[in-house]
Amino acid sequence: MKKLTYILCSLCILQACTNVKKVQVIQDALSTADTTIKKVPVIDSLAIVKEIVDHFNTDKITFTTMNAKIKVDYESEKNADSYVANMSIQKDSAIYITVRGAMGVIGLKALIKRDSVTLFYPLTKKIDKRPLQSLVEIVKIPFSFATIQDLVVGNPIYMDNAKLISFKKTEDKLQASLLGSLFKNLVVLDAEHTKILQLKLDDVDISQHRTCNISYSNHVKVDTMTFPMNREITIEGKSKLVIHMEVKEFSFNEPLKYTFAIPRPGKRR
Repeated sequence: MKKLTYILCSLCILQACTNVKKVQVIQDALSTADTTIKKVPVIDSLAIVKEIVDHFNTDKITFTTMNAKIKVDYESEKNADSYVANMSIQKDSAIYITVRGAMGVIGLKALIKRDSVTLFYPLTKKIDKRPLQSLVEIVKIPFSFATIQDLVVGNPIYMDNAKLISFKKTEDKLQASLLGSLFKNLVVLDAEHTKILQLKLDDVDISQHRTCNISYSNHVKVDTMTFPMNREITIEGKSKLVIHMEVKEFSFNEPLKYTFAIPRPGKRR
């Protein structure tokens, strides 16, 4: 936080003089100089940090399409597993995910649209289509299609319309506490305010006992923005889920690579 500085001026070394008229002239000059000193304005640090956070939230990675290959490790109270997900996104429209397990076998294809999710299991030919809201019930965190899209791209989430409450600045990072309609947010940016390092969400409704902590690392440059190659997501409530995402390759604004068609029920593929 910047310290207030005070301007010292109009200091002169004067020779001793017994001439009353000269003394009076000097006194008049000093009096005039004093009236020209301006008050240093008070710096509103909270407003400055709010501007930084607001700019970071609105100046997101922009794109029309995205392709990515992501290694995913997850651990819940019931099981743990690792797999590779090939993903293509048509912005604000559809997310295609193909999940490969051991030996490269495709275990799942998921098509997420703005209001629905369709799961196709190639090994059993089973198709499961349900409202997007059903995923909310699984992970116990309210979200929308835009939330999933921002999470994959590496944009901050749940910061819209959140009010800045306090902040703390150190040599290597800036921490800002915000209060939104759903969560109390702790946002950690790097010293240059160009990279998001951590986003911690605590449910405003304490009876829910929900906490989501997202750590971002291994940032790379994408035009004027930065893209985090690694994310670790920990969701805690009545149960605990830990997800580690490592982006192996990605591209923006290129033709979609991993699209597919969901077969009609009863039709062999």
